[in-house]
Amino acid sequence: MADFRFCRAAELRRWQDGGVKSEQELADAAVALGAAGFGGPLSATERRLVATATPYDSAGLAAAIRAGADPLGDAFIALRSPLARRAVGAFYTPPQIVAPMVAWAMSQDPARVVDAGCGSGRFAMAATRAKPSVEIVAIDLDPLATLIARANLAVLGASAQVLCANYLTARIPPGGKTAWIGNPPYVRHHDLTPAAKAWARQAASRLGHSVSGLAGLHALFFLATALRAKPGDVGCFVSSAEWLDVGYGSVVRSLLLNGLGGASLDLIDPRAVPFADAMTTALITSFVAGQRPITLALHLVADPADLRLGGGAVVEVKTLAATNRWSPLFRAGSLAVGERLGTLARVHRGVATGANDFFTMTKAEAEKRGLAAWARPVVSSAAEVLASGGVIHDGPERRVIVDLPPDLDLVAHSAARAFLRAGKETGIDRRYLCSHRRPWWRLGLATPPIVATYMARQAPRFALNPDGLALLNIAHGIWPQDGVDPAVLVSRLNAARLTFTGAGRTYHGGLEKFEPREMEALVLP
Repeated sequence: MADFRFCRAAELRRWQDGGVKSEQELADAAVALGAAGFGGPLSATERRLVATATPYDSAGLAAAIRAGADPLGDAFIALRSPLARRAVGAFYTPPQIVAPMVAWAMSQDPARVVDAGCGSGRFAMAATRAKPSVEIVAIDLDPLATLIARANLAVLGASAQVLCANYLTARIPPGGKTAWIGNPPYVRHHDLTPAAKAWARQAASRLGHSVSGLAGLHALFFLATALRAKPGDVGCFVSSAEWLDVGYGSVVRSLLLNGLGGASLDLIDPRAVPFADAMTTALITSFVAGQRPITLALHLVADPADLRLGGGAVVEVKTLAATNRWSPLFRAGSLAVGERLGTLARVHRGVATGANDFFTMTKAEAEKRGLAAWARPVVSSAAEVLASGGVIHDGPERRVIVDLPPDLDLVAHSAARAFLRAGKETGIDRRYLCSHRRPWWRLGLATPPIVATYMARQAPRFALNPDGLALLNIAHGIWPQDGVDPAVLVSRLNAARLTFTGAGRTYHGGLEKFEPREMEALVLP
């Protein structure tokens, strides 16, 4: 018996540690666990997978599933590379996020759970374990994923229907009070079909909202849910946090305030790593359909292990409706009163050359090539601003940028002529930005009095630019209004810089980006 248990444990480790080498073995195991006869009729694509299945000893896998594991889902993730799964947004939710989401949903006492974009069925499995009698509808477009979900739910003895279908257009049978729960696929708008975008426009119109053509698939899942949800239904989705701030996210923000009944937003600190195999933020959105909320609870969670939905600060809906960017509201002091930078200065991007490696060089190289007359010292790295101590200077080691006048007499200047000929020979003039300039080498350089970093894993840093350095698009330039002393403004900005954290667009790992208008919105206490 000991040898038997050891073999079972070794087999399970093989599934969990990437030892499964083919999707066919996954299909074989799913069929052996009962997938073919569970969860309603199979789709044509599922039937093809079942037709090629061979016998498989699944006893150890069944025991692991009953004990709370998802060995088939783990193997699926290991078999398909992150790149392949990124194309369809297939990133399975870790247990430390599944558990609190399902706990919140089940606390609302639903008769049914719809697992939207179910993958291996992790939300449906957790809901079944919490309430074995709950009715399950699990939906995914991937036939191998739905076979795995069928197998997992069959082992648990769930009351379930599994659909291999597109969640946006699937026919979901009517049911009692429903909890809509899941991890909507993160697929950018570039990869959506024209039919999906047309569906989104029609769906938004039916609901009295508008949707941007830049909206990704996860935003469309909110639309599909709003179309289906009955008053009193509840929902809980984990998604990228981008929609809090970007233009395409306006449809989600609008739905939560008008129709979908936003209840709480739990944002996992972007410096955490909620998904081990995806560079993404994580935001859990909870809602009660049909309600018109007066407030939403906003909670910034430092560690996914501490996730408990519904805590945090209460923010009035009128405050949310009055701003296009919600992420700053998660931070203490985000509603601070003070002077906005935009009332004191204008912020603009540095120049985008389209070919930094061509237009910039060392001072020595510019001298050697006879280009020194047109070479201007340039800020070419954000690290230079971060290390400047508040003032950035020219110096022997500083790189230069070749800024040829658009009307330069090239016949009289052989060095400039040779420089441009080298650019044309290597196709620089045909690069996108260069090809849209007249002439293609015209840069339009500016020398801002103040420079500022705009993307880093720390708060922005500001520096005076007394030597008139040109600026590449690795930092922003700040032009104070008349009467505003640049030195005083830099001092105020750097003194308050730590309060700016969270006011930009925050990405995985704590990388935060400030567009020019977002930087102008910074509040100086």
